[in-house]
Amino acid sequence: MRDSKFEEDILQALTLFVRKLNDESKNGALVVVEGQHDAEALESIGFKGKTFQLCHNRSLIELSSEAEKYRKVILLLDLDRKGRVLTKKAAIILQGKNKKIDLFFRREIAKATKGRIRQIEELTRFGEDLQNLVRLN
Repeated sequence: MRDSKFEEDILQALTLFVRKLNDESKNGALVVVEGQHDAEALESIGFKGKTFQLCHNRSLIELSSEAEKYRKVILLLDLDRKGRVLTKKAAIILQGKNKKIDLFFRREIAKATKGRIRQIEELTRFGEDLQNLVRLN
């Protein structure tokens, strides 16, 4: 049996999360994810912005080049070991280019989901419920 209050709290937090992420994207931020499934998961919860898929046959050098077109870069890589390593590597390269890096959303996703996801693609499990909540409001 699922705790509906717990689930509702997560959905409310994710609604705020995706609203902030969309605002940042509209204001010139590039969101970096690991791959296609992560990009699709963000879309499933209502993200409308541009993503750069780091592990979709694209390198950190390509990220550095793409980042030049944006005001800042939001690193939203998985919360597992691989994601931490990629986040660190990307941050080092982008800092070398004097690019503004945002890690807020990486921490915020863990908080919003109360630690229930470790990989961004797992957001799809909240997609339908979140879209229904948005339609009701």
